[in-house]
Amino acid sequence: MIPTDLDWFLDLARTRHMGDSAANLGIPQPTLSRRLARLEATLGARLFDRDGRGLELNARGRAFAEAAGAATDALRAGAAEVARLVDPAQGPVRLDFMHSLGTWMVPEILRAARATRPDAAISLHQGAARLLVDRVLADEADLALVGPQPPESLADGPLEWTPLARQRLAVGLPADHRLAGSAAPLRLRSVEEDPFIAMLPGYGTRLLLDSLADAAGFRPRLVFESMELTTVAGLVSAGLGVALLPIDDPFLSVTGIVLRPIAPAAHRELGMIRRRAVDMTPPVAALNDDILALADAGRWVA
Repeated sequence: MIPTDLDWFLDLARTRHMGDSAANLGIPQPTLSRRLARLEATLGARLFDRDGRGLELNARGRAFAEAAGAATDALRAGAAEVARLVDPAQGPVRLDFMHSLGTWMVPEILRAARATRPDAAISLHQGAARLLVDRVLADEADLALVGPQPPESLADGPLEWTPLARQRLAVGLPADHRLAGSAAPLRLRSVEEDPFIAMLPGYGTRLLLDSLADAAGFRPRLVFESMELTTVAGLVSAGLGVALLPIDDPFLSVTGIVLRPIAPAAHRELGMIRRRAVDMTPPVAALNDDILALADAGRWVA
């Protein structure tokens, strides 16, 4: 097998003198001679022509020296790239998040990260909760902010779940709705005959609506499906229908809506997922720590 450490050969090809290269490399000359003999035996060809004054690269030696130089440069470039990838200050991190978190949670995370690591390469992707789970499982994302907790993170599943925030869920009603005169908790079954505005299938709040409605024994009659909670809330305020909405979402304050908490109480759990069996690189671990610090500081407690 050809050795991968060929710096000694490249130095010998440059000096063409066994004694000079041995001195440059800090090794005894016999050791260098044995290395060259082993390499030539492996290749099945002499690489130098010997004369009384030293060594001279022959055609075979020049061909091998060119290839060895290119290989060594490529290995050094690869090592430098690996060092960059694991550098917490600038290494890459792939962060996925649900659309509804792009206006408050994600900006706070990015501000915290850039305060200490301004050159960090954080690539972002937003989408439906179910899609984000699949992306983490497929190693297309390092961390994802989703809700509710995916089944793949239960027990010893392939994902690790870290809870970050908890928002109580409510039925959003137009201000002139027949049930809008109270702020008391409301059973979801009370609006089963109403038209519903919902998130598209696979989105976190849609998963919650489907689950809660199924538990209540009915299937919502959907009149519009959206990718944005703000759109859902806006259409409720316009009187198009009712919707399942989180309470105390900092960027979901829409006039013309009455929020009645669901009875019995139900919550939107928001958390972070990553692959359980995969060690985090230093850049991923640094962002993970930023997110945990914000959660521990109560930044997202309703």
